[in-house]
Amino acid sequence: MSLLPEHLSSIDDFLTNDAFRTWVTERRPEDRVLWQAWLRQHPDKRDLYEQAVATFLVLQGSHFSDSSQQVNAKTEEILNQLTDTPTVVKPLWGWQWGRWVAAAAVIGLLLYWQLGNPLSGRLPVASKQEMQPIRDTSWKIVKNDTGRPLVVLLPDNSSVLLSTGSQVRFHKQNIHTLREVYLQGEGFFEVTKNPARPFIVYTTSLTTKVLGTSFQIRSFTKEPAAYVKVKTGNVSVTPIDSLGQTVLLTKNEQLRFETRTDKVVKRAIIPSKDNSSGIVNQQFSFEFMPVSDVFAQLESSYNMPIQYDRHVLIRCTFTGQLNDVPFLEKIRLICLTIESTYEIADNQVIIHSHGCH
Repeated sequence: MSLLPEHLSSIDDFLTNDAFRTWVTERRPEDRVLWQAWLRQHPDKRDLYEQAVATFLVLQGSHFSDSSQQVNAKTEEILNQLTDTPTVVKPLWGWQWGRWVAAAAVIGLLLYWQLGNPLSGRLPVASKQEMQPIRDTSWKIVKNDTGRPLVVLLPDNSSVLLSTGSQVRFHKQNIHTLREVYLQGEGFFEVTKNPARPFIVYTTSLTTKVLGTSFQIRSFTKEPAAYVKVKTGNVSVTPIDSLGQTVLLTKNEQLRFETRTDKVVKRAIIPSKDNSSGIVNQQFSFEFMPVSDVFAQLESSYNMPIQYDRHVLIRCTFTGQLNDVPFLEKIRLICLTIESTYEIADNQVIIHSHGCH
């Protein structure tokens, strides 16, 4: 990633950057890989990047046949017209483009370019009628500063047990070809199986791709190493700075990536007294266990309150293996067994039941 600068913090920075202008103008495959990796390292700058692409396209057009000298001249023209434009990062759809272009034209050009050479599938094919809901449901950021783990429910019914001091960013709607999550910090993921729609987790140092499994990722910026630990299923892990080095992990395997030396170490997960209570090492297998005990374990593991009438469920038991399903799927399967229903309200699970006979 040394080929791309770290200081791009305004539209002007993008437009005066030779690598950016070359990428948008020539769209070479090798540049696409570099910019993909750069965006994964800087997910907070994606909106600004898209604004810069659209700004360039407004004056440059969708066909790039100009010489480098003409590109430089038009870029200078763009900068002159943006002298009064604030450089605060804002979502593309709400940005004020000024008197010289309509927002609809910008959206159309950006869609054309993204679909002509998709960088990351951020913008799906959409009609004008579909554009409004897509605008209103782009990304959601959840930060956990509660001091304890926090369950984050994703739109595809996958879940993340987010450690304190961490955050995730994901699409609000489950309408995209790829299920993408940006993680800063540590999270335990349980992914709904869907072979047609891969689930990808980006961190500052690693990209982890799965179809449906449970695994933990730890990647704090100030820590010298990042980790991926697989509880069930298979995942592929690719270091950001070594795009050709992909490591396959299976059940009970982990990867350690040293961020300073790019060293990758793969080994089996060895439970210890320090981490034996961690959710990666916990087993959610039950045989005729009272439902109250099952709910108690889930409450403890996910730090999610589960409200129910203990007297009503006193005769209910559960038998099953729930290791490889997300949190809500665990709740659904238990309720299905005991002929009950549930709802999520005020960040807690509420069980409705007539009991077991």
